[in-house]
Amino acid sequence: MSGRGGKKKQKIMSRSARSGVLFPVARMLRYLKRDTHHFRIGAGAPVYMAAVIEYLTAEILELAGNAARDNRKGRVTPRHILLAVANDEELHLLLKHVTIASGGVLPKILPELIGRKKGNKFPNTLLPLGSKPAAAVAPPKPKKAKVVDSSSPSSSAKVAKKPSPKKLSVVSVKGKPSKVKGGKVKVNAGDSTNTKIGTTDASGFTILSEKKLFLGQKMTVLQGDIVKMTADAIVHPTNSTYHMGGEVGQAMEKAGGKEFRQEIDNLQTAHGPIDTAGAMISQGFHFPAKYVIHCNGPTWKMDNPQQLLEKAVKNCLTLADEKNLKSLAFPSVGSGRAGFPKQTAAQIILRAISNYFMTVMTSSLKQIYFVLYDMESIGIYTSELARLDS
Repeated sequence: MSGRGGKKKQKIMSRSARSGVLFPVARMLRYLKRDTHHFRIGAGAPVYMAAVIEYLTAEILELAGNAARDNRKGRVTPRHILLAVANDEELHLLLKHVTIASGGVLPKILPELIGRKKGNKFPNTLLPLGSKPAAAVAPPKPKKAKVVDSSSPSSSAKVAKKPSPKKLSVVSVKGKPSKVKGGKVKVNAGDSTNTKIGTTDASGFTILSEKKLFLGQKMTVLQGDIVKMTADAIVHPTNSTYHMGGEVGQAMEKAGGKEFRQEIDNLQTAHGPIDTAGAMISQGFHFPAKYVIHCNGPTWKMDNPQQLLEKAVKNCLTLADEKNLKSLAFPSVGSGRAGFPKQTAAQIILRAISNYFMTVMTSSLKQIYFVLYDMESIGIYTSELARLDS
């Protein structure tokens, strides 16, 4: 021991350890001095810079890890980093001028490069490889008018009046044109044509907005009763005990009757309660949808509610793909008893659907409907769908 009674020598700690960050603070200070030599650099500047870069790195790695997991990969590649950055609005804006080596590009085909399969309207439009241009169809020859002798006494009775033309609109369903009376557009599950915005079909659904994704799937905003929707499946927001007290649940129980209630009881007995963000599927009774997907969505007061809502939407889409369904109808999920802000819920749901189709290799789903009733939800979904990057 030293007889001088001096203080013990303390262990040397780096700036990073004292700041509680992993990135090197001293190196950040050296870079700042090198590149900003004509500015005064405060003591907290390199610490703040290291913390910000560490946060951005952790955020990108988390999103890239999710992309790798969705693609069933155990290692994060530059492709997963590109998908993580491109699917996040803020990161995409921050790194819009950055090129990620070996990351590839987002799959997107411009509509101008896709030729028309039948009846190519424009001769200079590109056709798919190996396809032949449609043969020109000659217009029908006009019929000759019948000459009536005006000298005969019964000539006035033989003169036929020209019938007034009826307004017809042509809607293609599964490649075959069909005529609908009254100038209204009929919405059918799996319809792959461009419908007219603002039109109303015979069931009372008004098409308010529509967007086509990069792989051909379409998302459409409709106004009407979701129980009357002609889709392969409709989503029922519920809780872990298959509660039917919500607006959608009450309408389904009223339309489905005792058979639908018995189907839910059997499902609960066989599989038990639904986990948070989980989904279960059952048969539909006495309404157009063949199936009902019961989704136990999270509430706004839970931890990580946004991630749980995104997971719930993906579970609904996964169930629909397992059943090889072509169309799925969503109500305004999360904005009721769950307590989500309507705009936040719409952004999460639309982004989750877009990311799902971007990450899966193949999907049987071709049409996603958002069947809404109140004008506030309609306005929010219409505006958010227009902002969504396909």
